[in-house]
Amino acid sequence: MKRTGSFLLICFIGLQTIFAQGFFGKVSGHLWEGTGELLGSEATFHMEWKQILDGKFYQLSFQNQRKDSKEFIFKAMSVYKKNDDNMVSGTWFDSRGFSFPLKGEVSYDKLIIFWGSPELEEGKTIYTIKNDSAISVEDFILKDGELIKFGNAEYAPND
Repeated sequence: MKRTGSFLLICFIGLQTIFAQGFFGKVSGHLWEGTGELLGSEATFHMEWKQILDGKFYQLSFQNQRKDSKEFIFKAMSVYKKNDDNMVSGTWFDSRGFSFPLKGEVSYDKLIIFWGSPELEEGKTIYTIKNDSAISVEDFILKDGELIKFGNAEYAPND
């Protein structure tokens, strides 16, 4: 019986390690810089993920800038909580003064978030880890009942 308890403890620790190396574990603690397209123009992107509040939440700090608009830098911050069932919830805040709810699902290498509210705007963002050293991000906005892509970027760690 004692060996069974030890075996279960080792399995539990192993599962915790696997979880920690899931999506949030892989992206947290890095400054990610990217290039891509935003609203039909070339753009640069920056994001940083980190664990906060004793590891109970994850924070994303984000900014982008279109190359044809040197003055305007869009900034945002969001806080995510992963629930036991791989579902994610959170809140988004941005430099336009908007805040809205986030809901989605996380897996080992992907985070899919549905964001917004009918009163402001709604959309979807897909974060995909590629080869553990790059992140692809696709952004969609809901327009006339259809999700339309308005941005995409490829990120690499810069730290």
